Amino acid sequence: MEHIYPAFERGRIMKKELLWALRDYACSALQIKYLKYANGILSGCGIHPEGSTLRIAPGMIKCADYIFLITGEETVSYTPTGEYTSLKFRLKEKEDLPDYTRYLTEFVLDDCMERSSNEIELCRFKLKEGAVLRTEYKDFYDIQTEYDTVNLANATWSCAGQNTLSKDITDYFAQKVLECEKAEEHDIQFAYFLLQGQEAADYRILTDYIRRKTGESVQDVRKISTEEAFEKLVDILDGIRKGTGTYRNNGSSAERRMIVWE
Repeated sequence: MEHIYPAFERGRIMKKELLWALRDYACSALQIKYLKYANGILSGCGIHPEGSTLRIAPGMIKCADYIFLITGEETVSYTPTGEYTSLKFRLKEKEDLPDYTRYLTEFVLDDCMERSSNEIELCRFKLKEGAVLRTEYKDFYDIQTEYDTVNLANATWSCAGQNTLSKDITDYFAQKVLECEKAEEHDIQFAYFLLQGQEAADYRILTDYIRRKTGESVQDVRKISTEEAFEKLVDILDGIRKGTGTYRNNGSSAERRMIVWE
């Protein structure tokens, strides 16, 4: 095998073969890195409401098994409907041409909460007339408040092999855990793990943490959706705050206190 890496030095002329190497490396590196990741948001794409506009920050999205770079801020206008609206990234068209492949994508608002194979959900909301859409949450549970709130619990985030919870959600959970004086050591360690990651947390790790905290079986916890995982994290955080910490469906209190995060 031959691998070509250009030498970036003053006075050197970039030959076409070197430009091809740069092109192939830049494109292929991302595709290889995220080959086993599910379709979904890989990074960025934060949502910021401003007036009647949703501002979408730059980021990376995997859709239809291709990595799309959102290099600049995108905007979508919205109006109150009193019904759930989903903000989606949609692959509208793919065209294979002799010299390149052309992808046509868009950010759209949709009243259908189901996703097609060419769609990724960023958030959903239900806005009443005269209300203001917000992303500043009163507490962790408030992320899923029904009205006038950017709800991230159903956002399509990507990790290896499957979808997972939004990076914003797990970071917020971690911050709230660290604010708890009654938090146990394994909860603190898990919070540090969530905050130090550059990508969304692996869903297998999230559900294993939930299993250890709730005492659910491995089979049951593997079936839960990201929305259900969020609801369980709400309950877990409530338990940490109350000092009940880890709980099991059976077993003595002494046994419950021996459960640790590995």
